Amino acid sequence: MLHNQMRGETVFIRGCQSGAHQKTRDKGVCKMALRLMVILVSLVHLASAVDAAPPVDAPEFEMVTLDGQRYSKASLLGQPTLLAFWAPWCHFCQLELPVLAKFYQENKPQQLRIVSIAFADTRANVEAYVTANPETFIFPTVYDTEDRLAQKFGVSATPTFVVMNEHGELIVAHFGARLNQNPQYQAFLKSVR
Repeated sequence: MLHNQMRGETVFIRGCQSGAHQKTRDKGVCKMALRLMVILVSLVHLASAVDAAPPVDAPEFEMVTLDGQRYSKASLLGQPTLLAFWAPWCHFCQLELPVLAKFYQENKPQQLRIVSIAFADTRANVEAYVTANPETFIFPTVYDTEDRLAQKFGVSATPTFVVMNEHGELIVAHFGARLNQNPQYQAFLKSVR
């Protein structure tokens, strides 16, 4: 599935490379798409390595949701947590977050906590997007000031999903859409039901 998505992206990038009469702005978009593709391929290889690795301790962190709730690594101990890193401009985030909201309402194990973390954009854009999509943002949402949380977790792409177990260890890292089709994530969900 990810392989199919990557083939689709490759076609788009080839189209960018062959467009001889593109406007300057379009060339900039294509260059950015090429850079993102390089990052995506790197992350796919990293994800394979992370999935095979034993759990590692999550970094120490503190965060405050848009409505003032405070969370830290210490406060989340004892309860598995899914951290969803996203950005308002991210097309895959716009598709994946409603799926996560439906899961949150209908299938989420009671002990699983979900926190969405918006980064790589302004606070005003994040708040506007959250306000415009109340049916999606039914879980706590954090604005990641200066992308500090993303940096601590090594996240540079959107969406990225990170699962922390009840011991504060990172056990799943999923880059891109289709989290529900990730076998490690599905195995994790079965273990907490």
